[in-house]
Amino acid sequence: MSLSTVQQVLARIYTDSKLRDDFLTNPDVVGISFGLNCQEIQQLSKLSRQQVDLFARSLKRKRLGEIRKLLPLTNQALGKEFNPLFFQYSETYLPTGNKKHLLDAIAFTKFLLQQLTTDNTQPVSVLDVLRYEAVRLKMFEGKRLLFCNRFYYHLETLINSLHSDSPLIPYPQPNIGIWFRLPNSQWRSLFIPFSVKRKKIFSFHRLVQKYLAIQ
Repeated sequence: MSLSTVQQVLARIYTDSKLRDDFLTNPDVVGISFGLNCQEIQQLSKLSRQQVDLFARSLKRKRLGEIRKLLPLTNQALGKEFNPLFFQYSETYLPTGNKKHLLDAIAFTKFLLQQLTTDNTQPVSVLDVLRYEAVRLKMFEGKRLLFCNRFYYHLETLINSLHSDSPLIPYPQPNIGIWFRLPNSQWRSLFIPFSVKRKKIFSFHRLVQKYLAIQ
């Protein structure tokens, strides 16, 4: 078994609390399930629970720090609930690759949207902030040239209140947010208010025309 495989197993043990408990209780069974040989299992089993738990916590704290940098507004809007939600999420996903922090943050926004929408524990204004930052992260990912999302509050007011460390100021203004760019060009955005009672569906062509007309 290669060193990289052993390191991958260690990474799983450090980031998955159930797997970590199983390994510390019965390292032979877990080690064999990952294809480790007897020598590798014996080497890993020398790690104490205290060592493993301490390193696992430090890894999660490091991930949390990176997530906070990428989701500063959501972190501020959620306040003390941000950390517990992240630790709950961290048990479900392990990022890999060159953009692992970005992918981690994107996956966390998906988790938050599903969790908070289901629990209905946060005001819609907080979800608007989360949706806004989720779009910005996906823009950095570079896979798409167009994003469209619906918001229920005036985003600029929400964002400015968070930037000034003031309480979140929700100003109701349903709108559609559009972000788009042509290849090798900068992102442009457009926010179009609409009536909740009389919703209008805009095609992308009409949105771009309206955007260009007001420039």
